[in-house]
Amino acid sequence: MASWVGMRATATPAQLDAVARAIRQTPIIDHHAHPLLKPDALAKHPLLALTTEATGDAIHSATTSLPHLRAVRQLASVLGCGLSWEAVVAAIEDRRLQNPDDWTATCLSGIETILVDDGLDGDDAQPYSWHDDFTRSRCKRIVRVEAVAEEIIRRLARKLGDDGDSGTNAPAPVFDMFVEEFETMVKTALDDPDVVAFKSVVCYRTGLGIPLAPDNDAARTALDYIVLSTSASGLELQKLRDDALNNFIVHRVASLIRDSPSKQKKPLQFHTGLGDNDLSMTSASPSHLQTFIRAYPTVPIVLLHAGYPFVRETGYLATVYENVYADIGEVFPCVSQDGQERILREILELCPWSKILWSTDGHWFPETYLLAVMQMREVFETV
Repeated sequence: MASWVGMRATATPAQLDAVARAIRQTPIIDHHAHPLLKPDALAKHPLLALTTEATGDAIHSATTSLPHLRAVRQLASVLGCGLSWEAVVAAIEDRRLQNPDDWTATCLSGIETILVDDGLDGDDAQPYSWHDDFTRSRCKRIVRVEAVAEEIIRRLARKLGDDGDSGTNAPAPVFDMFVEEFETMVKTALDDPDVVAFKSVVCYRTGLGIPLAPDNDAARTALDYIVLSTSASGLELQKLRDDALNNFIVHRVASLIRDSPSKQKKPLQFHTGLGDNDLSMTSASPSHLQTFIRAYPTVPIVLLHAGYPFVRETGYLATVYENVYADIGEVFPCVSQDGQERILREILELCPWSKILWSTDGHWFPETYLLAVMQMREVFETV
């Protein structure tokens, strides 16, 4: 701490002003976010979700949280409305009606480009390229690997039903068909210049405790059962939640990235830590990924959302493994200002700043981008 104090004490006011200007004005490369909703889908999600991962009845308590109260103050300032949640909601709805594109442009102001995970919300969301109109450079795509796998499984189940083969055993080659199609889609993405990364939500599905090697036999058995049962029932797979199959998918993607001929490997991002109640916090710490990280030393791995509340674990892994990077998104705006400052300080305790990435994790509403950018700049300037 003494060295930081000494450094600040020797800086001139002009130097400090220059640092502040850089923080306020440097365009943002938002390396992980999600598409905005189409206008007719906006009503499907509550605006209270701007600052919380709570869902259902739990979301109503968000109005007494520090992140929410701060967001009300900041949004009211930008919107020029009263200092209450009701006034903010009314002002946002008015902007949506009057000139939604202008409001979206305001919210995304200062963002150079967005790398968009488009595996969320399906047809309700805008395509990733739609966001180009609101950024200075073209947006790029992040491929969510579980979404790719789930869509292939749905197609295989439908084909099985259409062919009338949904008996007591799945056809022998169904797993091989899945693997072939999955690998083809991943390799196509590796060659696609618009795809800049892959993303896994295995944290939500079965946890981050991925073993050193996949159990191929168990994955084959699981896939056969899922395809057969969904085909026979006529119900489509919603989310893949089998340990062996989820682990197989993540390992296969990492292997394909590792073996790709490109010297500049595309990263594999992992959701870690903070999320809604669909995940188990006991298996959400990025520390569970250590074995997997060691298995793929040439694959760039990004630990998303600061791993919050496992922030120091995130910083440690990014420090001791050359291929690991620490993202500090989503905590803006879902954590209080004091918490955000502490998170940034905890990351910087150990982690080289060259290994730290920033993102909005913006999703659904343009206001999520606005709040994330405002708060990020404010906290960086303070710290």
